[in-house]
Amino acid sequence: MHPEPVTEAEIQAYLDGELDLRRRFAVEDHLAHDAEAARRFMGDLRLRTSLRLLAEGMDEPPAAMREAAARLAGRLGEGQGRRLRHLFSTRIVQGLAAAALLAIVLMPARDVMAKPPEYIGDAVEAYHTGLLREAMASQVETPRFDAGEVQRQTQIRLPRLPARWTVTDAQIFPSQSGPALQLMVRTPEDQKLSIFAIRADSDAPEEPAAVRHDGASVAYWREGDMSYAVTGGQEPEQIDNAAEDLAEEPGEG
Repeated sequence: MHPEPVTEAEIQAYLDGELDLRRRFAVEDHLAHDAEAARRFMGDLRLRTSLRLLAEGMDEPPAAMREAAARLAGRLGEGQGRRLRHLFSTRIVQGLAAAALLAIVLMPARDVMAKPPEYIGDAVEAYHTGLLREAMASQVETPRFDAGEVQRQTQIRLPRLPARWTVTDAQIFPSQSGPALQLMVRTPEDQKLSIFAIRADSDAPEEPAAVRHDGASVAYWREGDMSYAVTGGQEPEQIDNAAEDLAEEPGEG
């Protein structure tokens, strides 16, 4: 029996002290065998320690702490990052900025669970399968599909795709929870993504949350009795942004 893979959300939960002893050991074993994951982990740990020191009222943060704050700004949304850089450039409010940042970093990511819902594994497998089909000359891709027919036959509702997103392949994909619709798409920025939609009662959040899973980034959310995932090879923040664009669109049909 293969051990359960460690997700990025579990690593963050480890930092927050939210894992049981068994999963803490799994995270530690994962970090011991993955140098890149261990490097990112230590960077996050260093960032948290820096922000704690700043929150204690340090008058003049050293360059290393400013760099850590700048990296956090890059990981936040554009608006939040811009506000963060402005706060750190104003000495009068450095203490307030540090306290706010500390709250952001120590608070679990928005609705991210220590263990994502089970359908995430199917969504990532569908993404890898889509890439495999694209690379095989003998497998003909099917870019055309009828959203109304899919909904009538499977009860799967798909959000309307944002403008200029192009479907390159469409498949009904078997999963542990029943049939799912999987689309391979390209965005105007030439991102190659997989959209996975399944009618299933899951504990996914109502707004997209992104993690790394099995070599890919996946953002997942639910809308009523529908569960969705967007998967790609980009960083989780980029996939989360793409998922938010999709989640904001009204459903088909």
